[in-house]
Amino acid sequence: MNNPAVIPFAPHLGPWKLLIISLVGSLLGFQLIGVLIGAFVALPFYDGSVMELFGAMADPINNPEIKMPLMITQGIGSAFGMIFIPWLIYSKLFKLPLNFGQSKISIQPIIFTFLITIFFMVVNSPIGEWNQQIKLPASLSSIETALQLMEENMKVITEFLIEFDSFGAFLVGVIVIAVIPAIGEELVFRGLVQNHLFRITKNIHVAIWIAAFIFGAIHMQFYGLFPRMMLGVLFGYLYCFSGKLSYAMIAHFFNNGIAVVAVYLHQLGKIEYDIDSTGSILWYQVLVSAVVLILLLFAFERNVKKEVLSE
Repeated sequence: MNNPAVIPFAPHLGPWKLLIISLVGSLLGFQLIGVLIGAFVALPFYDGSVMELFGAMADPINNPEIKMPLMITQGIGSAFGMIFIPWLIYSKLFKLPLNFGQSKISIQPIIFTFLITIFFMVVNSPIGEWNQQIKLPASLSSIETALQLMEENMKVITEFLIEFDSFGAFLVGVIVIAVIPAIGEELVFRGLVQNHLFRITKNIHVAIWIAAFIFGAIHMQFYGLFPRMMLGVLFGYLYCFSGKLSYAMIAHFFNNGIAVVAVYLHQLGKIEYDIDSTGSILWYQVLVSAVVLILLLFAFERNVKKEVLSE
């Protein structure tokens, strides 16, 4: 297994300090500064003031004209917080150049990555179904109600954003939902957080699973926590096997992008697709997919090792 650091070792800073800086800096950059910058960039696409823009974004369902400005704000916020802020902190403040572990990437591992993503979706489906059916103890009923309300609100907003009314809106959706998160979230959660955790725990498997849990929890959706965490585990091992963050980014892009394309094709009447459906996959399909997935992961690891040796 190969887990090269995205940043060089900095003993004077320490992995705990860098871990906290990575998470806090990225979250503040995304939730606060990035959103403000994104709102100003999106303002020309909205017929109103900045304050009216923020008011409409707080209630997008009753303000359908806010869809494109909201998408732009989301995209710029993600790019700023997850890509620009880490680069600024490490490259400029700490003088630690980011290293993606990149040299060349090859078509064969990319094909394996695509197939791994497809079969993983099948294997992950029952985990998602189980997660949605989790019941908290009666003593935590108020928390459960709050979590369910939060989940329902996120579902409504997501369905609002992915209701594409043009091909241009679909392309913006691909960039905001698939491209930017694939680059930014993998840089932060695998490239930085996973590496810092590896230095703390001295165990790559522990680092991968903790980073994946943080990745799942940070999205603030309890009823999607575990399937999202398992996605993080997959991305973590793809990075670990290959030593290149590119393949984790590509898998993340495939995962999000396939869903966006499927939604768009469904809206065009080309395919039948229900974004909320998790219960239509039979147990033997999951079992077969799990076996194929394991074989594909072994093939991917063997292939990228040959790629490294040939460089």
